[in-house]
Amino acid sequence: MMFQVTEAALKALYRGRIDAAHPEGEAMRLIKEGDGFGFKLGAARLTDMVFQHEGQDVLLVASVLNRTMGHMRLDAVTRNGKNTFVLNEQPISK
Repeated sequence: MMFQVTEAALKALYRGRIDAAHPEGEAMRLIKEGDGFGFKLGAARLTDMVFQHEGQDVLLVASVLNRTMGHMRLDAVTRNGKNTFVLNEQPISK
């Protein structure tokens, strides 16, 4: 399986990119933080999975994270008027 990102998460990352005026050539990188995850602004590396929205790079996932978190899907939900990102296990197709 490969790591997946929902359309809602891509849209939220894109809006965040525009609102924060991220520099050209940089996007949010998914990082492991303790038992959870976070984001850090960075440039794409050769082995990264690059997710785009509206023709812009919005999310970078390192190949090592794809191997360990390939069964997960990043989603965005709105709570109290703010986007919150969540990781859920992907349904297993038979």
